[in-house]
Amino acid sequence: MQKVLTAQQMREVDYDAVVKLRITEKQLMELAGKESLNIIEQKFGAVSDKSFLVLCGKGNNGGDGIVLARHLVNHGACVDLVYLCPTHLLKQDGAATLKILSQYVGYTDRLRAIEADEMIPLFVIEKRYDIVVDAILGTGYKRTDHPKGIKRREENNPFLPNISADTLAEPAPLPIDLQQELRPSLSPMVRDAIALINDKRADGSAVVAIDIPSGLDGTTGAVEDMCVEADLTISLGFLKTGFFFGEGRRACGDIVLADISIPTFLTTDAHCNLVDDDFVASCFPMRSPNSAKHQNGKVLIVAGSQSDDGSMMGAAMMSIRAAVKMGAGYVAAAVPPATFNLVHAATPEAVLIAQTDAAILEKAQWADAVLIGCGLGRTPERQAFIAKLVTNPMFADKKIILDADALYAISELDLLNQLALSHALLTPHLGEFSRLVGISVQELDSERFFYAREFAHEYRLGLLLKGAPTLITAQGKCYLSNSGTAALATAGTGDVLAGMIVSLAAQGLPIDQAAATAAYLHGVAGKSAEATSGMVSATDVLQSL
Repeated sequence: MQKVLTAQQMREVDYDAVVKLRITEKQLMELAGKESLNIIEQKFGAVSDKSFLVLCGKGNNGGDGIVLARHLVNHGACVDLVYLCPTHLLKQDGAATLKILSQYVGYTDRLRAIEADEMIPLFVIEKRYDIVVDAILGTGYKRTDHPKGIKRREENNPFLPNISADTLAEPAPLPIDLQQELRPSLSPMVRDAIALINDKRADGSAVVAIDIPSGLDGTTGAVEDMCVEADLTISLGFLKTGFFFGEGRRACGDIVLADISIPTFLTTDAHCNLVDDDFVASCFPMRSPNSAKHQNGKVLIVAGSQSDDGSMMGAAMMSIRAAVKMGAGYVAAAVPPATFNLVHAATPEAVLIAQTDAAILEKAQWADAVLIGCGLGRTPERQAFIAKLVTNPMFADKKIILDADALYAISELDLLNQLALSHALLTPHLGEFSRLVGISVQELDSERFFYAREFAHEYRLGLLLKGAPTLITAQGKCYLSNSGTAALATAGTGDVLAGMIVSLAAQGLPIDQAAATAAYLHGVAGKSAEATSGMVSATDVLQSL
């Protein structure tokens, strides 16, 4: 799996690489420029005789762009390099790189280096380029100065020597702007440059962003004013969370990771992982040829309600069928007795028990994993029923998934602080999460990553926050599943996902892996259903599992 880091985490990793491993920023810059060239050629073909506009800021991202410009010229491209500040304001390594490049001018007419600290020259504005490169702002830009940023960690990585910059015989240079407060807004010059890049794209130029599109918050994907809209984003070292949230999904275009030799052991379990095919294949449980049904996962699902006012049995049946389809050896479901025939007709594989406290608690002792909530109802009586279950000590060490109406009861009865569940997973969408934590959907949506991690830490509960992407934080691990599709935004698909998770958890996966694997496969099934059906239903998703 690829690691996905916040902007702050990326700066911490850069810091450790430079200060503790003594990798110089100049080395990182050279690798970034060379790898960017290779990726551009893979995407757009040979650069020889193509025209490039490379716009550079004054920091490390600008230095990466200057190195790339040199490699482009070396490979036969025609390059206009525009740096958006006076030469003396370029950071040390960027200035040294530009000094090398300036020597090219006497030997080739394929390079023009242009200082544009106040205004971009008219001939640059009017010229058409094949490819425009954005190397203006890297992860040093964030949208606002909100107080939620995580301070630099104090603990040392166990793989690294326990030293600080002060203890080095020869002090290593600190990464540029590491300790500096981040810029909260775009300067007029940068805004003009971003507008120019987007205008060039509208006129047919391809746009490549180095590390991150300028103006995009690397953590949240938020845009305060404007940002570059790229066709290709070359992410240096590690992926950034901002690529997957907010405007990042639109602004980044294709995302390709550039290996600049920052070792992965600088990351930790706390850093997010992007779920992929290899991870799912490694996690998915394989049955032993000699196994019996009781050895392949025993599931208990408490779901469904029916009264004269209405029925929510569809939600129950979706979750039950999904648990069976995902391979659980034995699925028991606690449903209203009046619905036994209905449920058996839909899922004859399931064993049905009465939806009473005694029957449920007895079966819970037997089960490897439990799901509570799908279609249980929201009346005061049903809320009390749910509260009695989720606060029962029997579930303290049980793998338990709480979905839908269980989440409603927890929020309405203010039960979060009463949940002593060491292997629990709550599976809300943004609206349900808003109700749980008392924060608006808009605020949560703007800071999903922060609030999800804070919730899991504060309440010691696993969380699967549905959305695009789905974010999982549980058991000290963090995952992003980006396999989904808008086709999944339909009634019943959440019940399918809940059934998938409990099935995998019962088959032996830790709750974090069960959630990540199920979320990924749920998205894949949604895309498969979308390819064969015009309008996707939850039943279509089930059939695609």
